This record gives sequence, structure tokens and C-alpha cells, in this order.
Amino acid sequence: MSIRIRNKNAILELLKDKVDFEKITLADDLKQDDLTKEILSITSSRNIPIEKLPRNRMGKGRSGKSQEVLVGFLIPKNNWSLNDLLDDLTKKDQDPFFLLINRVKYPNNIGSIARAAFAAGVNGLFFQGNKNDFLNEETLHFSIGAITRIPLVKMSIFEALKEFRKNGIKTLSIQMNGKTYFNENLSGPIAFVLGAEGKGISEEISSKCDDKISIPMHKGINSLNVATSAAIILYEKIRQEKLNSLSN
Repeated sequence: MSIRIRNKNAILELLKDKVDFEKITLADDLKQDDLTKEILSITSSRNIPIEKLPRNRMGKGRSGKSQEVLVGFLIPKNNWSLNDLLDDLTKKDQDPFFLLINRVKYPNNIGSIARAAFAAGVNGLFFQGNKNDFLNEETLHFSIGAITRIPLVKMSIFEALKEFRKNGIKTLSIQMNGKTYFNENLSGPIAFVLGAEGKGISEEISSKCDDKISIPMHKGINSLNVATSAAIILYEKIRQEKLNSLSN
């Protein structure tokens, strides 16, 4: 099943990354700027159907107050099983760099987390529950397409944590009252666990992780947005590994 995406910059990113599209639809009176021309050029070169419709037959925009002018209908093919993903990373000689999302439900947060994860080089994004609640038009919009460019694994968090331990992957929950994140070794195979907005990670899940880490905050601030927390931790891992590579 295809998913709609309206952001032209995201459409261009996805086309360049060889993500599959069912078709590109645009208003037949659309004035073609350079970005639109590049989108249509790549679309044609990849033999993706281009559909032109009268503007009044285009769907409503996200605000519901105007018509769409250019829409991509992409076909996500980034669903993985954990075993297949681990095999693929072994072939590529890459360490697992995973992020598990526990009970995060707002599309803007899921999308922002996915964007940060993809940008940081996370090679596995894990979630549980209904796939359509995780990968949909809204999360696609807020991730600016990135959620379809990162391997997605749908499985129980508890099962994932158990399998990580078997495969020598360190697991760290991100929550209050943990060890200061920049004092901990985040290099090597690792999986970070993020909790829900407001509630955080349950104690039951936290107890199954190897350790918990926290982001120190100024007095009077209890927490950061979950996507912001994810970005901070992910890029600390990159920083540490960069320093390690320079010293070796």
C-alpha cells in the first residue's frame, strides 16, 4: 500500500535514494520551478508514472484549506526481521546501532526521532504495536521521508532486548536518574531505548536493559522532548567513535 507525501524536498530526497514510488501526481497548471523540474526528471528516468490532474481534482493539503499541487505515492519496502537485519549488518561489517521506541505515540515525535536516527546512522529502528500507527502519512511528513529510509523492525521490546543480549549488543535506556550520558562508553554494538511522552520507560523494561543513562538538565527542568533526547544521545555516540578512530 502506498503512502502520500507532499513535501517536494522530501520527495526529491527519496527519489535520489531509490525509494520506490507508485506514481507522482501534480496539478496540470503547476508552474514548474527548478525543484519540480528535477523531481519530474528523476521520476521519468526511473520510469515512475507521472499523473497530471486538474487542480480541482487534486486532494486537499494538510491544512485542508488549499489543494495539493504535487504529491508522491511511495511504496515503503524497509520492513525487516531482526535476524535478517543482523545478517545484513554482518555482511556489511557494521556494528548494530539500534534505537527502540517504547510507547511513543505522537506522529511529530515519531517522525522527528526517525529523522534524527537516520541522520545519525542508526541502522535499525524498533517499534511495537500497529505498524500503521508508526509508518503513515503523518510520521512520513514529520520525518521528511526519513522513516522510509531506515530499517524498521516490528517486535516486542522485551523480545528485542533478550535477542540483543544473546548477540552481544549493549542496551541502554534513556531516562531520569541514570548515569550522565557523556561519561559512559557508547561505542560499539549498542541499542538505546526511548520511552513515551510524559511517562518515560516503564521500570519493567528498564530493568531488562544493561544500564540507564540520563541527560543532565538545569534545575527546574524535568525532561526534554523525546526526539531532542534521542538526537543528543545518538550524536554523542558518533562523537565518541570519531574520537576513538582519531586516537587509533
